[in-house]
Parts: sequence; structure tokens; C-alpha cells
Amino acid sequence: MPIRARLFAIADRLQRIQLWLAATALLILMGVTVADVVLRYAFRSPVRGSYDIVESMLLIFVFNGIAAAFFGRRHIVIDLIDALVGKRGTAVLVRVADVLSVVCIGVIMWAMITPMIQAYQYHDIKMELRLPIYTLWVAALVGLTGTLFCAVVTLVARPVKLGTSE
Repeated sequence: MPIRARLFAIADRLQRIQLWLAATALLILMGVTVADVVLRYAFRSPVRGSYDIVESMLLIFVFNGIAAAFFGRRHIVIDLIDALVGKRGTAVLVRVADVLSVVCIGVIMWAMITPMIQAYQYHDIKMELRLPIYTLWVAALVGLTGTLFCAVVTLVARPVKLGTSE
């Protein structure tokens, strides 16, 4: 099996795992929110730590859910000039977008390292659950690492199909 096909298969599996993780986090987020509202108004007994749980699950949802968008080239696209540059020009624009995606994810990851280290050094914790905040930074960076891998594989191993929605 060629290396491109192998990378593509690994990235496809990774983005599917990340998508399932994001979906699970979303289900937990919604379940905790519904339970909190029902218990708060029906029994005056809200879910302890619901804010921290929802915030943490939102982080997991976002940073793992975007891998599928990058892998499938399902970004928000405004195709104002596609008709002017033709199919080959559009293919070049898709490749430029792939490169910019990798660069932007890399810059975001690099910018997250210092706050993660500071949260670890200062022993910052979530108020209700006493969860160390640096663990949330680690979860975000792990999700973004998978997203970066998928974006790089898309750049180097996924051909641009002319005449499709890419």
C-alpha cells in the first residue's frame, strides 16, 4: 500500500474517532444541561458542577469536531472567483486553502502552549469540580494535534477533484 494511501487511511480513522468523541461530548453537554434545568426548576436542586462540565464538554466538542471539517475540506467557502479562474485555478485555490489551514492550526497550537504551561505552574483549577485547568489545555491540544494531522494529510495525500464541491 503506498504511503499516501496509508496516511489517508490513518487520517480517516483518526477523524472518525475524533468525530465520535465530539458527538459523545455533545451528548453529555446536552444531557447535563437538560438535567440541570429540570432539577433546578422542578426540585430546586441543580446539578453540581454543571457549568464546569458543560464548559469542558464544549471544549472537547469543538477541538475534536473540527478535524472532520479539515479532512473533508468542508470549510465555509465563498466561491466568488471560482468561475473566473476556471477549474485549474480553483484547484490552486483549494491547495492554498489547505496550506493556510495547516499554518493557522499550527499558529493556534503554538499560541496555546504558554497559557497551558502557566495554568500548570499556577495550579489553576475549575471552581466547582476542582479540575486542573491545564488538563483542559492538554485536551484541546490533543484534539488540535489530530486536526493538524488530518489537515496535513489532506494537503499532501488528498487530490483536488475538479468539478466537485471541493
